Amino acid sequence: MDEDMEFDDPSTSAYQEPTFAPQPPLMLDPNRKQLDLVFVQDCTGSQGSYISSATKNIEEICAHIFESGKLQAREDLRIGLVAYRDHPPQDHTYVVKNFGFSSDISKVHKDLSGLYASGGGDGPEAVTAALAESLNMDWRENASKMVVLIADAPPHGIGEYGDGFDEGSPDGNDPLQLARQMASHGITLFFVACEPALSGYSFATDFFQAIVNITSGLMLPLTTADLLAHAIVGSVLENLDMERLVREVGQAVAQRILGNNESVDDVAKELHERLLLRNESTKKVVIESIYKESAEAKHNVAVFMQAPSLAEARPELKKVPGTRFTDKYLQARQSASRGSSYSYAPYLPSRSSEKSFGGAPSMSSSASPASPPRSPPSRKVVTDFAAFGGPRNASVFKTAVQSTPFSLAGGTAAFGGIRSGVARPSFDDDEDEEEDDGRQRIELREDSITLDQARRIAMQSAWRSSRS
Repeated sequence: MDEDMEFDDPSTSAYQEPTFAPQPPLMLDPNRKQLDLVFVQDCTGSQGSYISSATKNIEEICAHIFESGKLQAREDLRIGLVAYRDHPPQDHTYVVKNFGFSSDISKVHKDLSGLYASGGGDGPEAVTAALAESLNMDWRENASKMVVLIADAPPHGIGEYGDGFDEGSPDGNDPLQLARQMASHGITLFFVACEPALSGYSFATDFFQAIVNITSGLMLPLTTADLLAHAIVGSVLENLDMERLVREVGQAVAQRILGNNESVDDVAKELHERLLLRNESTKKVVIESIYKESAEAKHNVAVFMQAPSLAEARPELKKVPGTRFTDKYLQARQSASRGSSYSYAPYLPSRSSEKSFGGAPSMSSSASPASPPRSPPSRKVVTDFAAFGGPRNASVFKTAVQSTPFSLAGGTAAFGGIRSGVARPSFDDDEDEEEDDGRQRIELREDSITLDQARRIAMQSAWRSSRS
């Protein structure tokens, strides 16, 4: 996220409270770590490979999250599934299917297995209806709450050419308002942008970046469904770390923003400095970007974030000239079209770093240019975090900052047993560095907390406190 990005102000933004279903009594210790995770899947004609990838990998995805997230019982993890297509007359099959939450992963697998890609009508789809459905599920009060939206098309009403519902979703909901409602209820949205299809639209990329910013989530641009499982696991594990810090310092941070009228950026900068001083370490998913920066795209994201509704945002939007993609990505696509050997894969460990974890391979050092530094200088340990309401015995991380592979506890291979259609190369004894072969790369790191993460913590804290 750009450091100069404007932020939606939780204290002033207009939104309406959703009507939640009655909450069943909690049977577990309210202090126990719990996770409610909802997959919102576009099931129109172009999404077959992503539906297939989610279906075949769901058990491994849940196993990684359960083990690495340090959940204790099967009931601590609940998976929800919302499938959507479009409103009639664009599609006559269904608008939304809600399968509810379940801790029975075999049921989730069965539900996913019943989905198939078909139909869709015009370009935009019933994204808004699906977000409204996920918002009003029976979320547990004490659980970490996350939504993963997987799509290659925008909602109706953002100004795309040929939109069959140009004035917005026929159900009357506005996705910008829904995103703010999600944020206020502690629901973090992650968006898997299925590319290159999504960027064929004029404003879709900017719209989705805006709504994940509002909920303090992440946008995950993928060029192949083979990386879906890795993106999901990485984003969920990072957000569990964010949730831990929100619960620790959130009340004090929100008081600074909402009570003292301090800016989000100023509070986030101070929070970041204090977390660095106590050597706070978090997981961070790094996905090599395929987007090039532009002033118009940045402007559009800010417009969507600040506008009370889509109708008020549309007159302010600017067309992004030329392609949205980086030269590297375009060259890789061109190479693939000529029949060259070409694929996308997660970062793989290099031989030179295999000893980082006593035999378990660490991630390759060939990260994206925007990645945080590998070995920041040692910092003074500060345990007194009272200024932000944290306990004086707050956790202090004294271990070296290292990159970590996606793996189950005790695993040695990147991503453990997650299946992928991408062939993994063998490691040549004479090769110490990974060749830059044009593949999009995903990495999960354990590293010093970043300013962007501190800003997300501040935003989540303020939104949640704005409800009370």
